[in-house]
Amino acid sequence: MNERFSAQEKSNAKGWPTLSVKERAKAIAKLRQNIARRQVEIAETIAGETGKPVTEALNQEVTAALGMLRYFEKEYPRWLRERKFRYWRPGFWTKSNVILFEPLGKIAIIGPSNFPFSLPLMAACSSLLCGNTAVLKPSEYCPRTTDIMSSLIQESGLADGLFEIVRGGPEVSRDVIAQPEVRKVIFFGSFESGSEVAEICGRHFKPCLLELGGGSAAIVCEEADLSWTAKGIAWSAFSAAGRSCVGTKQVFVHSSINKMFVSLLLEEMKALRLGEALDPAVEMASSTPSKSLAKLKEIVLDALNKGAQVWTQRGRVNDVSSTALGGPIVLLNLAPEMRAAWPGEEIETPVLCIREVASVDQAIDEANAYLSGLGASVWSNNLRKARAIARKIKAGLIWINDSSVGLPQFPWGGMNRSGWGRLFSEVGLTELASVKVISAEKRPGGRRKFWWFPYSREKHSAFLALNELLYGQRRAKKIFSLIASLIRNFLQTRRY
Repeated sequence: MNERFSAQEKSNAKGWPTLSVKERAKAIAKLRQNIARRQVEIAETIAGETGKPVTEALNQEVTAALGMLRYFEKEYPRWLRERKFRYWRPGFWTKSNVILFEPLGKIAIIGPSNFPFSLPLMAACSSLLCGNTAVLKPSEYCPRTTDIMSSLIQESGLADGLFEIVRGGPEVSRDVIAQPEVRKVIFFGSFESGSEVAEICGRHFKPCLLELGGGSAAIVCEEADLSWTAKGIAWSAFSAAGRSCVGTKQVFVHSSINKMFVSLLLEEMKALRLGEALDPAVEMASSTPSKSLAKLKEIVLDALNKGAQVWTQRGRVNDVSSTALGGPIVLLNLAPEMRAAWPGEEIETPVLCIREVASVDQAIDEANAYLSGLGASVWSNNLRKARAIARKIKAGLIWINDSSVGLPQFPWGGMNRSGWGRLFSEVGLTELASVKVISAEKRPGGRRKFWWFPYSREKHSAFLALNELLYGQRRAKKIFSLIASLIRNFLQTRRY
């Protein structure tokens, strides 16, 4: 890892915050155009390293990044404008006030292995548009994807101290966080690793934004369109090789429709086309990454031993061999004591857990007790009911009759063990900028401000009357009392 910047790098990094937001956006536009030009290469590289089907890599990583960057280019110049305002309370109307958004400095981004391209690039570009510089420590499991990002940065003129990449494992992440010039850390990953990042940031007194995923819960109501619901949940659970941070992991189904829903869902799972990730028609890679297999076996064996049913594309199975678990898995008849029901760690495998509930209230309670809180979904043909349920769920993103999709306008972040803070959209702006207020008195001189010294009984009475007039019940006697107090205060302050 480079310990120092060259003189040229320091010059570029120093000049970047002085550019207008529109000028910064031009550099991001060039990056976007280069991504579009190389989209086939990017998608195939991601698919080869992550095991995600190439069609998904194209849609969920390349298209998502392109759409987000274009949105940033359009909106950030507007969002980062100075915001002027006046306040018409007596004594304040001569003040001009402005809110400014200034760069924080260097933002460190620690990227994930499940979405190694889109998430770190989008976080870096939003940081750069705010006038910051960025340092990215990408996943060590995706070196070829990192090579492409590095070349894109060079091609787009964002290198030389503006957007640097450092490679390595957890020890490099710790070194990056400790760099004195790093002012904030954005981390994508597991709850366990995020907890360590938060602890390190605390030692260095640096804020951090944690996107820890953990998967989503789904509530299927008795009046849901079951065919539609089975299709949508199957996609959410099994897309991205089961490793999407907002992919559905837990489904709470009303008992009256559980049997029919399970039947439809199993049919959707059986219809998935497994094969090589680079085949555009493949919907899931036919192998499970070795680093996730041991954890998967533990979870499935625990469920089997406690009475759950394990279903794969071959049907119901009773073993945990690598062959049996090489594809999508549905666990039925789950009980609260099973590890799969309340995973303490993220399951980065295509496993979907289905639990039968007696009522919507039970489903809400179970969903809110789930350790993750990034996303959730509600499935119902009664939209009023679905919206009421959604308001009761503790999650950052909640979909009705859909799941696991993002829009550039969405603030991205969760509750519970899914992390802290929000990325993207205007809501995420204050995560990446230092907010400053400047309030100027346009006409200094003359009589002192009403709230300055000296205090007096007359001034105290005037405040009481003014508060009642402006913010309480407006009664005539209060107006007369205010006028009298103001007159007395005026006469009293003229003596000074």
